[in-house]
Amino acid sequence: MIKIGNIIHLELNNPDEEKKRFKSKILDHDNGQVFIDYPVDQKTKKPSFFLEGTEVRVWFMGKDQAIYLFQTEVVGKYEKKFPMLVLKDPGKEEYIRIQRRQYVRVDTNIDVAVYSSINKFTPFTTVTADVSGGGMALVLPEDHSISSEDIITTWLALPYQSGEMNYLEVRARAIRIFKERGRIKGSFEFVDTGELDRQKIVRYCFERQLALKKKEKV
Repeated sequence: MIKIGNIIHLELNNPDEEKKRFKSKILDHDNGQVFIDYPVDQKTKKPSFFLEGTEVRVWFMGKDQAIYLFQTEVVGKYEKKFPMLVLKDPGKEEYIRIQRRQYVRVDTNIDVAVYSSINKFTPFTTVTADVSGGGMALVLPEDHSISSEDIITTWLALPYQSGEMNYLEVRARAIRIFKERGRIKGSFEFVDTGELDRQKIVRYCFERQLALKKKEKV
């Protein structure tokens, strides 16, 4: 699963600091530990050192071309021919696998404000039924007038585990309108979404999936 030489990405899980992302390389993997080069801050391009116990989110590409994500912590540092940072490997059962060009879809109720791009209907507020990096399902009011292929503008309120709230303006195309368990829902595909905004949605989905996985173990 973990391959020596692979690029690995890290994100600090610290609610008291600005979200920081780092890039490194896997140098060794042994006895439940992952040895990596000192991570480089993707913003400042400078090497960084993490203290023992620092919680991080990690993702890397496996040899099957899928993305694997997991949450872990820094075990310490290790000196061999050069200094390395040591991460705890939580084990394959804790990895979340995402196929390339496929986004994690999670069941979640996010507050959404919905507007018509052509003033077809009066704006309304609702919640999502599920969300992914590629689209979402919305709970629609009984008197809605949205049809397949309609383009809507939405404002999503994404709550992160850090307590940070991110508000995104996202355009979406209606794919299908259907009724499920007595509620009317619509499946929507995001359109014209910038990569930065999409990554914010993917980050929320990842955090949500980790929280749900943790809850199942309780």
